[in-house]
Amino acid sequence: MGFQRVLIFLFLVTGNVNAQLIDTLVAARPYDLHFRITKGSKTPLLFESGGGMDASQWDSIATVLHNELDATVITYDRAGFGKSTLDTANYSILQEIKSLETALASLGYDNGSVVLVGHSLGGFYNRVFAARHPGQVKGGVMLDPRIPSYEDMAFARNYFKTLDRKDFESDYLSLYHLLAKMERNSDYVRQLQMPTHIPILVVMAEKGPFTEQKENERFQEAQRNFVKTNDNRRLVVAEGSSHNIPSERPGLVIELIKKFYSEVSN
Repeated sequence: MGFQRVLIFLFLVTGNVNAQLIDTLVAARPYDLHFRITKGSKTPLLFESGGGMDASQWDSIATVLHNELDATVITYDRAGFGKSTLDTANYSILQEIKSLETALASLGYDNGSVVLVGHSLGGFYNRVFAARHPGQVKGGVMLDPRIPSYEDMAFARNYFKTLDRKDFESDYLSLYHLLAKMERNSDYVRQLQMPTHIPILVVMAEKGPFTEQKENERFQEAQRNFVKTNDNRRLVVAEGSSHNIPSERPGLVIELIKKFYSEVSN
């Protein structure tokens, strides 16, 4: 009988988890965006993946945060990645955010408060969303974020010149288009005013993402300067990590988000 009770308990727990999970493709012209939402009773966490990555980057982290915070966790595949579609004729970071807004509205998450989490290029999207919804965003955690600047634009331009579209197989054409728009997107985000009242935690990797040390120094100095410009921003160094902090230090990421979430939610 004891073993049967365990099986029944596991069945009930599994059924409860499945009932909370929404896995859906949302029409958000010009894209169809794939969302995975685990519903909770508290302020949603909206995750933005790193460049070229999809929502699966957050799977293990999102589950733990939902369980421990009882927060609604929203992850999605950006246009062209995972199960989301891409329209190359109407592809820009502004259009991506507009489509995100459309999708969130259709899912019922367009008016309430939200806490943002972004990795690397996801920091660009965090900034655009926050600039467009300054009263909705309670705070943001940026994991080794890319910071827009003239230097970043130059890096994006020079890097793209080294690429040949023929080297990108059909499954990776979305990455090619992403890189093709990088300089323009960096310029767009650079000109936005990041709301100064929104608390931001920047978690910087100890080791930069580039092969050239001067580019790593530029990348890290940009993060330091971003934090220095406002008293509402803090910097933590993820010791021992390279750029992909969510993969290499998930425990640290979870603890930092939990603490930050508690601070800004209260």
